[in-house]
Amino acid sequence: MRTIKIKNLLALMLMSVTIFSCSSDDAAEPEVVTPDPQPVVVSKYVLGYQTDTWNENYLWSFSSLDEIMTGTIDMNGKGIEQGGSYIPVANTLFALDSEAEGAAPYSLNAASQVVAGTRVLIESPFAYGETDDNKLLIIGASWGGSTSSSELIIYDPVKQLITGRKFDDFATSAGRFDFPTGVTVVGDKVFVTVFNRDASENWDIDQTNAYVRVYDYPSLNFVKRIADPRTTAAGMYYTNTGIIRTESGNVYTFSSNAKAGGYSNPSTTINSGILRINKGQTDFDASYFFDIQASSLGGKVLAAYPIGGEKAFIVYIPTADDTLEWGFLRHYSFAFKSAIIDLPTKKITPVTGLPGHAGDNYFGIGSLYYEAGNAYKAFVTNDEVRIYKINLETGAATAGAKVTGGGTDISAIAKLTHTTPAATK
Repeated sequence: MRTIKIKNLLALMLMSVTIFSCSSDDAAEPEVVTPDPQPVVVSKYVLGYQTDTWNENYLWSFSSLDEIMTGTIDMNGKGIEQGGSYIPVANTLFALDSEAEGAAPYSLNAASQVVAGTRVLIESPFAYGETDDNKLLIIGASWGGSTSSSELIIYDPVKQLITGRKFDDFATSAGRFDFPTGVTVVGDKVFVTVFNRDASENWDIDQTNAYVRVYDYPSLNFVKRIADPRTTAAGMYYTNTGIIRTESGNVYTFSSNAKAGGYSNPSTTINSGILRINKGQTDFDASYFFDIQASSLGGKVLAAYPIGGEKAFIVYIPTADDTLEWGFLRHYSFAFKSAIIDLPTKKITPVTGLPGHAGDNYFGIGSLYYEAGNAYKAFVTNDEVRIYKINLETGAATAGAKVTGGGTDISAIAKLTHTTPAATK
């Protein structure tokens, strides 16, 4: 009996080894794993088309920037008819329509369609910029000077709601007040470029300093007003092209000292120039000043557009050609030129292959789009309106599509995206 039990035990051990070996062989086979679904990002470009008839504008969406580099663009009766100035900011294209109640925020849905959201009531938006947390900051003011009070507004494009607003008196002395020309936000600080004016229709503007008002974000509480006598008033009426922030978080202001910018009495002793406010600071950097009139450009900087990194695309006018008041905001002159500036080093790269051109006709900061080392912008010349692609390293401009059909400007070029959440298992 003992011998039988030992034999049976040995058999069980051998059977166990055999079973374990089979199990090990099965486990060694690769397991087929189905990857988790990933979010899908859809995108589309949008273009704003301005016709000869004021407030008769069109939005057109397209899939590739190559589509605006050949042929013609004629939007009459095409796309989405939507009046107003177009502001591309925070993944939203706002249409500020003076003939409708509230601004229409356009965004992209999951079906790659450009659709309008709930209108938001924003009166007299003369300055606007994007915050670090992807909100839109807007400043409303009285064009006619009926009040010196301005309103700072925070708009959340995701919620499509105003999430903060505060009035502040921009008065500086009896009968004078600051008028906003641009705004940018860095972290918890808001920087508003202004010109100091009287309440008359003649706009007696102080050209003795560059002025910036500083506020806390998101409380919108006033902090202080800073001034710098090395250059003149920063920015221009309605264009938001007088202040930018770079990727480092530094802020630069651009003062034209130009009749073309709406300053009827340019200073003869102070030049057009660029100032800097370093990240984390609320005063102008005393060690930095870029005198544009005294530079190789020999002109006055009218507008600046951020193009990534520490660079800006600028439009300027030679000093000798600055003879027409408001010339940048109307198609009076085709003497404007463009250049690329590395702001910290002050290196200038002139834009070549681009004819003398007009200004932005009030469209400003949203009229230039940059991507993958190139900028895209429409320029009005004496003969035509045409899209140009500018290599941001070399400054070489390539002519693209011609704008026809009564189109006087391409007021905005932007990219909208929509992220579809991953599907649940």
